[in-house]
Amino acid sequence: MSFLLRSASCQRESISGDNLSALMKREAYKNFSSYGSTDSSDSGVSFDLDSALPHQVEDENLLMSHLLDLHLHSTIAHQVKKLLRKGGWPLHHDVRKQLWILLCRDKNYDSMRSVYESKLQEETSSSVKIHHPLFVREEGAVLNNFELNEDGAMRLLRLLGMVENDHPTLTSAPFLYPLCALLLHFMSDTDAYACTEYLLRKRRWGARGPPTFNGYIDERSRWERKNAPMGFLIKSTKEWYASAYTVLALIKKHKSSAYTLLKRRCNTTDDSVIVETMRDYLQWIFRGLPLTYVVRVMDCYLVEGQKFILRAAIAIVYIWAKSQKDSNTDRYGGMGQQERIRAVKEEIMNTAKGCEISADTFIETCIRIRNLKSSTIQRFQEHFEKQVASEVEAKVSKAKRPSKARLFTDAFQSVIVDPDQASYIMQSLPARLQLSTPQLLFRLSKDGASFTQLWTKVDEADQSLLIIKSIKGEVLGAYCSASWSERNDRKERSKSKYFGTGESFVFRVDKNDIADLPIIYQWVGNSSDEPDKAPQMFMAAGDRLMIVGSGTGDAIRISEELSCGMSGQSATFGSPPLVDSRAFDIHELEVFNVSSTQ
Repeated sequence: MSFLLRSASCQRESISGDNLSALMKREAYKNFSSYGSTDSSDSGVSFDLDSALPHQVEDENLLMSHLLDLHLHSTIAHQVKKLLRKGGWPLHHDVRKQLWILLCRDKNYDSMRSVYESKLQEETSSSVKIHHPLFVREEGAVLNNFELNEDGAMRLLRLLGMVENDHPTLTSAPFLYPLCALLLHFMSDTDAYACTEYLLRKRRWGARGPPTFNGYIDERSRWERKNAPMGFLIKSTKEWYASAYTVLALIKKHKSSAYTLLKRRCNTTDDSVIVETMRDYLQWIFRGLPLTYVVRVMDCYLVEGQKFILRAAIAIVYIWAKSQKDSNTDRYGGMGQQERIRAVKEEIMNTAKGCEISADTFIETCIRIRNLKSSTIQRFQEHFEKQVASEVEAKVSKAKRPSKARLFTDAFQSVIVDPDQASYIMQSLPARLQLSTPQLLFRLSKDGASFTQLWTKVDEADQSLLIIKSIKGEVLGAYCSASWSERNDRKERSKSKYFGTGESFVFRVDKNDIADLPIIYQWVGNSSDEPDKAPQMFMAAGDRLMIVGSGTGDAIRISEELSCGMSGQSATFGSPPLVDSRAFDIHELEVFNVSSTQ
C-alpha cells in the first residue's frame, strides 16, 4: 500500500492469490451464468466470460479490466454490483489497488493523473505551503484519516487542497476527507486525485435523466441514473442538511420498529426533532465502524454511490434498535428532550463502534433492506432540500466562509495569528478594504497594559482589526467598522452608547478544528428580511472599557486595563461565546489599522 495502516486487524483468514482468482471466478460464473457469452449490438462491445475470468493468478489485472468492462455495460452491471457485495476480500488485499482504480476509470482518468503531477511539480518548485482545505470545518464534516502515517496525512491535506482549488463552488463535502484517506491507503496520491475527480464529476441525475450518447457511455449513464441517482458525493450544505431527513424518512418506511423506538426515546412524534438524532449518520459510518467494515462499504459505494451510504446508515440504526430490546430505559425518565437526543446519538455511535456482527453480516444487513428504490430516495431528497432551503441559508450566513479568491496584497504580520489565518480574516473584510495590508497600531506586549495608551494609538483609525489571545491560548477578535474615537461624541452617545455599522464582524479560532482557521460571525441583519429590526449594538467604549457586539451578552468585553476579558452570546452577530470559559485573562492583544490606502 502507499501508506501502511498502523493497526488494523483482519477478521477473515487471508486468501491467497490462487484462491482469490478461484473465488472470483466461482462468484462470477454463478452470477453471470445466465449470460454465457454476452453481446451488445448497441455498444459494439462483446463479453466472453471464459476469457473474462483467467485461470492464472498473474492474469488478475486482466480479470479486473474485464470486471470494469462489465461495470460499464448496463445489461450486466447489476451482476458486478452483486459480485462486489459478496467480495469479502481481506482488509489488506492487493485486489483493491486495482479494483478501486478501475471502478473510477473513465475517459478523463489519465488526463487527471497528468493534471495532478503537473500541479505537484508546480507546488514543489514554488515551495507553496500546504494549506488546510476550508470545507473540512463545515458542519457535519467527518475528520478521520484511518491512521495514515505522518507522510500520508500531509499528502491527504495536499490532495484535498488541490481538489478545493479545482472546485471553488464546492461549499460542503462532509465525507470527502475520509474518502480520500481511504483511497490513499490503497493507491498513490496521483491515482487518488484522479479517482476523487471522477467521483466529483459524477452528477446527480434529475428528472430529465442522463445525456443521450451512442455506445456504452450511454448505457453506463442509464445504469447510474437507476442505481446511483444521488451521485457519489454531497456537494452542498443544503444537500447534506436534507440528507438527514432522507435517512429518517427511509427508516420510517423500511424499518418501522426502529422509527417507533426513536419516537419513544425522543419523547415526540415530531420528525423535525427526531431528525436531530440522524445528523451524525456519516460519522457512524466513517468514524464509528471498524475499518474492515468501512472498506467493505467502500467496495459497494464505488459502484452504487450514495445509495449504499444510506443503506449503511439505515442498517446501523436497525442494529441499534435490535440491541435495545432488553436495555434499561430508566435513565431516559428524567431527561429533557435535548438530553434524550444526545443520549440516542451516543448509543447509535457506540453501536457502530462496537458492532457485534461480522463485516459480512453487516453488508448483508445493508442489502436486505428490500425495495429501497432509487426513485424513492431521489423524491425524498429533493423534497427535503426544498423544505430546508431557508433554514440552511440562515445557518450559513451566521458563520460565513469567504471565497478562496487571492488577495491583492500581503497578509498583515501578527504574533497571534499565522499568515493563513490573517489572509482568511482579510478575505472577510469589505472588498474595498482588501487592497491594502492592515498596519499594526497597538500591541500589548510592546505598548503596555494601558487603556490610555491604547486610545492614543488607535483613535485616528477609521476602521480597525482587534485580535486577542488569552492566557489559555484561545484566539478571538473583531473587525470594527467605525473609529473608536466616536465614543467621545457626546451628542451621538446621548442617543445611544453604541456605534459602528453592519460591516463589523467577530471571529474565533477553534484550536480543536483541523482547519485551524477563524470562524467568522457576521451581523445577523445581513441575512434578515428586515435588517432595520435586527440588533445593531456593534461597538461601545469608555475610558477603561471596550465592547464589541452586544445583545443578550457581549461578544467581546475588555476591561481592567486590558488584563481581563469576557465573551458571551451576542444577538448582534448571532455568535456563541467566543471562548469556552466566557471569562478570560488576556495574554496578548493587537489592534491594526484597516484602510483602503497604504
